[in-house]
Amino acid sequence: MPLRLPLGFSLIVLVPVLAHAQAPATSGAVDRSRMDTTCAPCRDFYRYAIGAWLDRTPIKAEYTFAGVDREVRDRTEELLHRLLDESARNQSASDHDTQLVGRLYGSCIDSARVEQAGVKPLASRLADIAAIRDRSALIRSFADLFHEGVSAPIVLGAYPDFKNSKQTIGIAWQGGLGLPDRDFYLKRDTTSLRILRGYRSHVARMFQLLGDPAPVAARHAREVMTFETALARGSLPVVEIREFHRLYHRVSGDSLARATPHMGWASIFRRLDVAPGATFNLAIPGYYKAVDSLVASTPIPAWKSYLRWQLAHAAAPWLSSPFVREDLKLRGLVSGVTELRPRWKRCADLVDQTVGEALGQVYVRQAFPPDAKTRALAMVGDIEAALKSRLGQVTWMSDTTRTAALAKLAAIRNKIGYPDRWRDYSALTLSADSLVENWFRGNRFEVERQLRKIDRPTDRNEWVMTPPTDNAYYDPTLNEMVFPAGILQPPYFDAQADDAVNYGGAGAVIGHELLHGFDDEGRRFDAEGNLREWWTPADSLHYMERARKVVEQYSGYIVSDTTHMSGQQTLGENLADIGGLQIAWEAYQRAIARKGRPQPVDGFTPEQRFFLSYANSWRIKMRPEAERTQAISDVHSLSRFRVNGAVGHLPAFTQAFGCKASDPMVRPDSLRLDIW
Repeated sequence: MPLRLPLGFSLIVLVPVLAHAQAPATSGAVDRSRMDTTCAPCRDFYRYAIGAWLDRTPIKAEYTFAGVDREVRDRTEELLHRLLDESARNQSASDHDTQLVGRLYGSCIDSARVEQAGVKPLASRLADIAAIRDRSALIRSFADLFHEGVSAPIVLGAYPDFKNSKQTIGIAWQGGLGLPDRDFYLKRDTTSLRILRGYRSHVARMFQLLGDPAPVAARHAREVMTFETALARGSLPVVEIREFHRLYHRVSGDSLARATPHMGWASIFRRLDVAPGATFNLAIPGYYKAVDSLVASTPIPAWKSYLRWQLAHAAAPWLSSPFVREDLKLRGLVSGVTELRPRWKRCADLVDQTVGEALGQVYVRQAFPPDAKTRALAMVGDIEAALKSRLGQVTWMSDTTRTAALAKLAAIRNKIGYPDRWRDYSALTLSADSLVENWFRGNRFEVERQLRKIDRPTDRNEWVMTPPTDNAYYDPTLNEMVFPAGILQPPYFDAQADDAVNYGGAGAVIGHELLHGFDDEGRRFDAEGNLREWWTPADSLHYMERARKVVEQYSGYIVSDTTHMSGQQTLGENLADIGGLQIAWEAYQRAIARKGRPQPVDGFTPEQRFFLSYANSWRIKMRPEAERTQAISDVHSLSRFRVNGAVGHLPAFTQAFGCKASDPMVRPDSLRLDIW
């Protein structure tokens, strides 16, 4: 799919692909069957809260992990399944959006037709690649493939100008790799080398599926590895992508051409209908210098191998079963998955990715009544009020910075449930009988939609996530928090649950997103969403001195024998976890002050149940392969560290469970995060 930013926004849930569903949370009672009471809460709170569940819960072969997010998504998928089946039976509906949903899902669920087509849907694109004879044709192929959803080697999009958020400009990003991150190509430990060998074999088998004899396929696979390793060396590591000031290089089309003279940007822009003088952010110059060097020095036949592979790799999930099974082997290398999800679930994902707001309109009518939006907004207001109170009390911050921080907090925009204005899909036409062609058409529609935004005023009403999504995000350039309807359901948000459960679950999620506006990178954007220094130098120094404690803490967490968490790579998420939990706790105390302190439930005090709710919101059991991939390529810590790493910073946790100063969960006062 095309590049979809915003950059650096928080995904509360890393990958919504967990395993088997259980019943939704009840009215907030603690589920003792999940707990391991042989483990003291002050020794390992995550284990205490969900240890028995971890011991007894299997991970289905088609998923990378099991847990609460899979349960939430299973409920959403079952509802979507009914809606999609109904749409597939009504592909001639007069309503265009309903027609799109029905035709896309119908073409996807028709496995017999997909099997019969085999690799034929790629034939014309493969022929175009085969016809490349010179660098001019090569450059045109970059644009044509990107237009249809193949981000190799160029990755273009549109995003608000970091320093003038009212205006949207183009952005050139890195990509072009078949493995999840550059470090998979560059690390030389035993596991990394094993994955690289498996990856090369996978690429060779894909070439054989395209019709190459085995020796030729092996040679082409070696060429792909050479290409992608060169691109990996030019790419920024995840830890540096978090540094927004390193990602801002505003250029015109002419200066873009001067920076990478062999790239033929004028031809690319013509093919993609982008104005020659369009403004771009060349976010990662090193990546495009690597591409430019490859264009200048690499023979055309080697380029053809790379482009054929990237086309097949991108389309594989929607081709016939030999391609789908081979694609599964690649995912198994990096995530441990060994089986496919049911076809209808994969098709539901495709519909959500392609025409998600058309599907979302039907979903919210069934799953998210207006009063749910009202209740969610009320909780957001409580969390924001708690942060406002704390901002007024911090002693290390000057009045100059405090005034600007309060202005930024007051300007934050909250989007709850679904957009006020739905996306217009009238320019998209889909057929009832060609899945891959529908996939190409959907990609073309989205690429064109994104690129039309370049050099236009920023649309602040747009959503990046679709309403059924079990996730949330904060966008620094728009200074907004977004909570789709899909995440506003039990156990995160439950109208039948008491405040301890809701503030420990949904409250911590809201607090997390809110604190992204003030984490080590979000704090660099002002109330308007512009990247500028609005902190006094002394306050910035005080902030980073405090944040350094968190870097050191999380860098000490061991994922496996050879893989550790990176405290710097995950700093923003860890700050948001800790600060978000602190703010949610403050908001809960304000709720108690209004309503009175509740009585214990199931033998647990309200304070204990708040923290147990937080731990259960991170109830995840993940495959070792997926844990390693997350540690290498993601900005989020593993769930056990997100719980144990955060609770020890709150004196309220120590008091709630009667912890001693020497207990592992208790952080000494000198090591507690005291920003807020």
